[in-house]
Amino acid sequence: MNRLFLLALLLAVPLAGCGSDTEAIDDHAGEAPGAHSDDEASGEADDHGDEITLTEAQAAAVEIETAVVQASPLAAELRVPARIVPTETGRAQVGALVDGRVVQLLAAEGQAVRRGAAVAAIESPEVARLQGEYLQAQARVTQARQQLDRSRQLAAEDLISGTLLEQAVADASATQAQAAALAGEVRAHGGSIPSGPGGVTGRVTVATPISGVVSERQAELGAFVQASAPLYEVIAPGQVYADASIDPAAAVAIGQGDVAVVEAPGGRRYRGVVQFVGAEVAGETRTATVRLRVTNATAELRPETFVTVVFDVEAGEGAEAGRTAITVPTEAVEREGAQAFVYVPVDGEPRTYARRAISLGQATGDRVEVTAGLEPGERVVVDGVFALKSFRSRGELSEHEH
Repeated sequence: MNRLFLLALLLAVPLAGCGSDTEAIDDHAGEAPGAHSDDEASGEADDHGDEITLTEAQAAAVEIETAVVQASPLAAELRVPARIVPTETGRAQVGALVDGRVVQLLAAEGQAVRRGAAVAAIESPEVARLQGEYLQAQARVTQARQQLDRSRQLAAEDLISGTLLEQAVADASATQAQAAALAGEVRAHGGSIPSGPGGVTGRVTVATPISGVVSERQAELGAFVQASAPLYEVIAPGQVYADASIDPAAAVAIGQGDVAVVEAPGGRRYRGVVQFVGAEVAGETRTATVRLRVTNATAELRPETFVTVVFDVEAGEGAEAGRTAITVPTEAVEREGAQAFVYVPVDGEPRTYARRAISLGQATGDRVEVTAGLEPGERVVVDGVFALKSFRSRGELSEHEH
């Protein structure tokens, strides 16, 4: 009986061990080999995964500016409608300076072009005539130079008077000036200077005076166009104003150089600086125009887009009185979809910044309220966020190792 009991006990021990092994495997079923150790490692990295360190070269290449976070009273907001318009150099009507026939179209709508790039070519009878006159003038220049050389030889041998030599010098100078004037006229019309009769084509290259995107094409291949008739319209993305319509009584409190926020239809916010406040009131709307230069505009702000401009104004009876909040400049916030982040310098670790998630509240002027994620007295990056974001998105920032 004792032997049977011991045998049963010995058999029970390995069975218990098998059960234990089975439970251990089930705990990690479906995991790749080494997955458990990787999870442990990634858990440690998560503690510092949003800390990034710039190299010395990167830190020297960008200007990073920080500021101390403080709680301050919130200003009231004045929200007014506005229209996006191009700046003086933000739109160009591109056309030829002479009459001619369109023989080549070199740009399409939506195409990006650089300043000086050819967008079309025309053949102009006027330019062909000027090119021919230039060749005739060059022939006279050659003849006058030859005559001048002969006159100098004869004068050296006292075979002609000094007056005749002076006349030869004057004739050579006059013919050179005439040829130079014709060459300048050909170039001014967009034509090329011919080196021989085969170069008299009348072909004129039409170039864009600004860099931008072709927004409209009026030219048609084979069509005869008149001088200065627009062939293309080119818009320079980002070079725009926001013309806000505002009540004259409120416009009194706004001055040149004031900063406001320009809100695009999609919700993105841009920085605007007041250029001037209109002195006249529009007849129909009875509003004054306040023009702002959008300093960080992108292609999203196309001309004729309707936006909202947000001004900070003195708190009145309808504004919240006495409420203070932590605010940061709008440009200090990095946005990813519905999430918002700021960069905070890490104490004692040079060139190292922590990317911290924050919650946003009320936007006021060029600042936005931070309802969670920052405390008064902390420092936050207020200039250089775009550079940090660019480096980070391209993988040029190395994670800080601990």
